[in-house]
Amino acid sequence: MMGTQSRSNQDQADQTKFGLTETDPKILMKRAKEGETEAFESLYRMYYLPVYRYIYLRVKNREETEDLTSTVFLKVYYSLDKYQERNREILAYFFTVARNCVIDHWRKKKEVSLNSRFLFIPLTDGQDGPEEKILKDEKAASVRQAIQSLNEVQQEVVILKFISDLSNREIAQVISKSEEAVRQIQCRALKELKEKLKSLGVV
Repeated sequence: MMGTQSRSNQDQADQTKFGLTETDPKILMKRAKEGETEAFESLYRMYYLPVYRYIYLRVKNREETEDLTSTVFLKVYYSLDKYQERNREILAYFFTVARNCVIDHWRKKKEVSLNSRFLFIPLTDGQDGPEEKILKDEKAASVRQAIQSLNEVQQEVVILKFISDLSNREIAQVISKSEEAVRQIQCRALKELKEKLKSLGVV
């Protein structure tokens, strides 16, 4: 919670520094569409880390992640004139573009399945002793294995919900499904995860 507060304060400080104090993403998007470069720069600072982290979880390569993240923001920027809100959350829109970029990335590599890469979920804060670190590393490996046992859509929902912190409504917009469908997918995924982790001796 404190980390989120610090990032929020930093974003506001950056916006003041660059002469822009608006923090509502929808207003910033509207201004960016009207040609205000500073508004898009604010969106860039606001969403770079969430987009970067989401992509990294899917491609697991820092150089490719940096390239794809840049591609996402370039795609959004050069299509601003075509953007229509349609009651869509701005963050969900960025994640939709990011998701499509990742799919295109694997398609170009002739690896359409997004299940071909391991997920990375850090469970240690770096302050543990060697015994605790080994235990947490083993748990992280088990969690990765459990998540990879899910189908592609379930993996997507778990990542967006519990790692990217999107709401069910935002997830629904990203994967083009209803909120009820997202809720059902999430429930099934969590049930399967619990059973898999139990079989692995984690829970």
